[in-house]
Amino acid sequence: MKPIYLVSAISLLLPAAALAQPQTDATEDASAFDHHVAAPGNAFELGVATGYSQGGGPVGGALAHLEDISGAGAAVELDAAYRINPTFSIGAYGTFSKYATGDQVSGNADVLGASAGIQAAAHLRPDRSVDPWISLGAGWKGLWLNADQGKNTSLQGLDLARIQLGVDYRVTKDVAISPVIGGSLGLFVSQDSPMTDGYTEITDKKVNFTGFAGLAGRFDLGGNR
Repeated sequence: MKPIYLVSAISLLLPAAALAQPQTDATEDASAFDHHVAAPGNAFELGVATGYSQGGGPVGGALAHLEDISGAGAAVELDAAYRINPTFSIGAYGTFSKYATGDQVSGNADVLGASAGIQAAAHLRPDRSVDPWISLGAGWKGLWLNADQGKNTSLQGLDLARIQLGVDYRVTKDVAISPVIGGSLGLFVSQDSPMTDGYTEITDKKVNFTGFAGLAGRFDLGGNR
């Protein structure tokens, strides 16, 4: 995701966060867009998100830049977490992406990506229906170029730092939906390609970036309110 797209996406979230100011009127209308809700705690949370994903930046060694291998694509994310208290949760994430082929990929090929790791999230207004949040995680990532002929290419590495920003809107006490933007700094450490015999270490490793923008849903199971 190019920086200008990330800045534009952040600008879309800022108005929602600006509207999310505490209301002191004890008799506020519960039907108002931003109203008091019973904050979840000690709950198991399941999340699913889908949206746009794109990577960019160097890979290292003699390999092309990430945007030369993979173009824009669609991504799906699954999350599982434990809501320790209304403010904080900790859990795991997994993603799968399918990208368009980059300019330096010839022929018909499938470019697939995946990642998995652990993450923690902080909710800024857990007792309001409009609840901005931020999450930070790290883990493993992979990228595969499945060629229509010959040997496939596989890159394996790390999600060094993965950050997401969103604004939950609590539809019910157990269900929330949220626009989400984010990105991760990645480092591929090994490759298996037509030029190698099995996995080999990538020399002169470089940090690259993958961005995401989409829509997420969160479901709270059990716990207390």
